[in-house]
Amino acid sequence: MKYINNKTKKKKNFFNIITNNLFLIFLLLLLIDSILIGCLFYKYSIQEQDIFFQDDLVGLDQKILESVLEEWKARENLFEAVDFNQYLDLFRF
Repeated sequence: MKYINNKTKKKKNFFNIITNNLFLIFLLLLLIDSILIGCLFYKYSIQEQDIFFQDDLVGLDQKILESVLEEWKARENLFEAVDFNQYLDLFRF
């Protein structure tokens, strides 16, 4: 019985320490998180400087662009046509 009471006392003591120092634990975890995020940001911001874009390799296919614009215009016309239609009022009867 003493062993069980001693075990529960240790658990209660542990939780008591955590609850009494919750704000300090939160600040410690925030500090650790800030350090890790700072390291990751520094690492990947340095790697980003080595990236450059090659504009000459990126091009648009005119046929695909024209087909997309035609489809877009057709859908826009259908969308705007709804404003001009007159519908039957079902609640009038």
